[in-house]
Amino acid sequence: MIKTYLLIDDEADSAVSVALHAEQLSAASSGTLKINVRNPGSMQDILQFVATSKPDGLLLDVAFVNSVTADGAPIPYDGISLAQQIRTLQTRGLHQQGTNFPEFPIIRFSQPDVIKQYITGDTTSEDLFDAEIDKPDIIANPEQPARLAFSIAADYPKLSAYARKEATDEILAQMLGCPTDFLTRIGARALLGLRRDGAPTHVLSRYLTSTLLGRSGPLIDESLLAVRLGVDRISSNDWPALRNSLKNAAYTGVFGYGYPRWWMPLVLDWWDSDVNSESAPSRLDAKERVSQISERTNLHGLTPLPEDPFSPGKRFWHLCSRSNRPVDPAFGFPLMPKWGQEPWQDVDYLCLEEARRDRLNPRLAGTERKRLASMREV
Repeated sequence: MIKTYLLIDDEADSAVSVALHAEQLSAASSGTLKINVRNPGSMQDILQFVATSKPDGLLLDVAFVNSVTADGAPIPYDGISLAQQIRTLQTRGLHQQGTNFPEFPIIRFSQPDVIKQYITGDTTSEDLFDAEIDKPDIIANPEQPARLAFSIAADYPKLSAYARKEATDEILAQMLGCPTDFLTRIGARALLGLRRDGAPTHVLSRYLTSTLLGRSGPLIDESLLAVRLGVDRISSNDWPALRNSLKNAAYTGVFGYGYPRWWMPLVLDWWDSDVNSESAPSRLDAKERVSQISERTNLHGLTPLPEDPFSPGKRFWHLCSRSNRPVDPAFGFPLMPKWGQEPWQDVDYLCLEEARRDRLNPRLAGTERKRLASMREV
C-alpha cells in the first residue's frame, strides 16, 4: 500500500532542503510513502490543484513568506489560512454534493522557530491539523515521522467511515482495537470526544492524536512503559522480548502503527497475572520490579533504571516533562493542569533538578514550592 502526500511549501522551487525532506521521508517509509512537492501560488490555484490531484494527505508549511503572486506581490495567505479553507470545504462536502474535497489528513510541517514566531500563545490553529512534524526530525530520525504520516493516511478512511455511523460501543471498540467490555475501563469521559454526532473526521482525528494518543493516561508510550516496569530499555538487550510479551496490552486501533502505545490497565493485568499478584509495580523500586520480571519471564538481559542525583528516588513512575528523566513521585513535583488538560490524563511532573531551575513556574502549587524549598541538596 502506497500513500501519496502533497507537500506544500513556499521554498519548493528553490530550496534543496524541501526536496531533501520529501526524499528522506519517502525513503524512511520503505516505499509506503510518495511525497509530491508544490509551491502554494495563489489560493485559487492551490485549491484547484489539491482538488484535482486528490492526495491521501497534505504536509503543510505554516509560513509562505517566499512565495509571490503572478505580479510579484507576496501571497496574501499562509499555511494556516489554507488549512482553514480546506477544512471548510471538506466539512461542507459532508453535507453538500458537488464538492471536490473529500476528507484527508493535514499534517503541519514546519520549522520549530517558525511555529514559535507564528503561533506562540495561540493554540486555535492546532485543531486544523491532524498532527505535527518538525522538519528537523526528518533529517535526525525520519523513521517515526514516516510511520506517523503513513499510519494517519492509511487509517483516515476507517475514521471517516466511523464518523458516519452511530457511535455504538461495538463500533467504537472496533475502532480502538479493544473488546467492547474494555471500554468501561478506559472511562466514559475519555471517550466523549469520540462520541460527537456529526463531527467531521478531522475533529475526531485531532482528539485521537492530541488527547488520547498524544498524552499519557489510559494509553502510554514505550518510554513510559519502560519506566513503569523499572527497565532501562536502552541498556537492556531483552527489552524487545519483554515488550513483545506485552503484545496483548498493545494499542491496535486507528493510527496505532504511527503511535505505538500500550493500554495501562492491561499492562497492570499482565503484571498481576504473569509477575506478581501480591504487590503492584508502583509499590516496588526499579530493581525489585526488574528482578521479579526476570524471574517470572526468564528474561535476564534486563537492566533496572539507575539512581539519578538529578531525579532521586527508586520507585520511578513518571517522566519529567522537561528533561524526560524518570521521576519517583515522592521526589518529583506535580504541575497543575494546563488549559485543556483532561482530568483522566496523567499529571505532568518535574524532576528535582528541573523544579529547582524553574522555581517560579506558575504551574507549581504553593505547597510544592514550599516542599521544594525545604528539600536539601541531593
